[in-house]
Amino acid sequence: MNTNSQKIGTELTFPLEEKFDTITAPVIQTELEKQLVDVTKLVLDFTMTTFLSSAGVRAVIWAERQMKSRQGTMVLRNVNEQLKEVFVMTGLDNILNFE
Repeated sequence: MNTNSQKIGTELTFPLEEKFDTITAPVIQTELEKQLVDVTKLVLDFTMTTFLSSAGVRAVIWAERQMKSRQGTMVLRNVNEQLKEVFVMTGLDNILNFE
């Protein structure tokens, strides 16, 4: 996995893979865990993401919990309508912040 994450101050923007699934989700979680040091705002960028599995949804929930435990925030950016529907069907659209 090649991530072009960008950290400016305490904000980390983390672009996600085209497929956010059982293969990529654990790798993304491991990478995020390394990069979340001193981060108060996490931006998960879905610009390139075209597929989201339940494993990807679990990883998003994990990231949200990580940020809350650190007194931080998380935003989902550039979520297309198809992927947004997954969050709506799971009821997470009421919990997560979208830009």
